[in-house]
Amino acid sequence: MSQKRKFNIFEQFSIIYKASISFLFLKIFKKKNGMNFKLKERIMLAVTEVNGCVMCSYVHTKLALKAGLTDKDIKEILEGELVGVPKEEALAVLFAKNYAFNKEIVDKEFYQKLIDHYGKRKARAVLGVTHVITMTNGMGISLDLLKQTFTFKHVKGSCILNEILVPILTMVLFPIFLIINVPVVPFVKLKHQ
Repeated sequence: MSQKRKFNIFEQFSIIYKASISFLFLKIFKKKNGMNFKLKERIMLAVTEVNGCVMCSYVHTKLALKAGLTDKDIKEILEGELVGVPKEEALAVLFAKNYAFNKEIVDKEFYQKLIDHYGKRKARAVLGVTHVITMTNGMGISLDLLKQTFTFKHVKGSCILNEILVPILTMVLFPIFLIINVPVVPFVKLKHQ
C-alpha cells in the first residue's frame, strides 16, 4: 500500500459534502445505477490503496471477500495492480484511482469516457462510491495518525489538529449534510461534482 495521504480539515469539509450527496444518490437509485457489490468493493480498495488507509483496507478486504473477490484479486488491487480486474470494470476502477491520485479533481474527459462506456447513471454511481470511500479514508487515516501520535510514533508531516478534527467533522457533518441534501438529491443532474 502506498504512503498515507494526510487529509486536512478544509479538504475534508468538501469531501464530506460531496460524499453526502453521493451517498443519497446511491441509496435512491440503488436498483437503477448498474453498480454491483464486486465493482463497488474494487473501487473502494483501489481508492484506499492510493490514499493509504490501513483501517479501510482491512474493512474493505473483508467486504470484498464477502462480495466474492479472491485473495489474489484483493492483493493485486492493494498493491496497485489491476491485472485481475474484469475488462468491463477496468475503466471504473482506473477512474477511481485517478480521482484519488489527483486529490478529488475530476478529469472531465475521463468522466465523459465513463458516461460513454457505462451511461450517465452508472458513471455517477462510480463517482459516488469514489466520493464515499474518500471521505472514510480521510477519517480512517486521521484516526490512525492520531493513534500513532498517542503511542509516541508521530508521523512526520501530520498535524494533531487535523488528526482530531477530521474524524469529528466527518461524524458531525455527514449526518447534517444528509438531512440538508435529502430534498435536493432527486433533482441533482447526473454530472460530476
